[in-house]
Amino acid sequence: MRKIIMIAFISILMSCGQTQQNPSYEGNVELAKNWFATFTSEDYEGVSALMADTVEWQSCFYGGPLMDKAQAMDYMKGWHDAMENITYTPENYLPGVNPETGQLDGSVRTYGVWTGTNTASGKDFEILMYHYLVFNDEGKITHSGDFGDATGLMMAVAPDSTE
Repeated sequence: MRKIIMIAFISILMSCGQTQQNPSYEGNVELAKNWFATFTSEDYEGVSALMADTVEWQSCFYGGPLMDKAQAMDYMKGWHDAMENITYTPENYLPGVNPETGQLDGSVRTYGVWTGTNTASGKDFEILMYHYLVFNDEGKITHSGDFGDATGLMMAVAPDSTE
């Protein structure tokens, strides 16, 4: 009898320890991968189509604002105006959680390396950054943010001063 109780107890403990994945997560990872591919190909209409009209996007620049869709599109175009051959190599895609409940919510987080060349200086860059993407039921991004030292990056690849 003790063995049966012990087996039942261990089974209960093991089942409690398994985290249930949000059913939207795997599909949202593919949506995130598509967003990065679309952005790096400079397809602005495609990028815009992947975002909800009410999207809120956090800038990665020092003091950068929370942006609406029009501002976010200008922000993204600014990256391509300043840089050439932009690529993103993800180190991972991770499940995100609802910040209020701590529960898996289907959102996607990713750490990865951006590379490219500054258009004005010709200097190459490589920077590790973090991104989060929250999707609605239509597969559009509703909230996103970029985190990394973008201001330091811009200073590092700026043209050399001519004094």
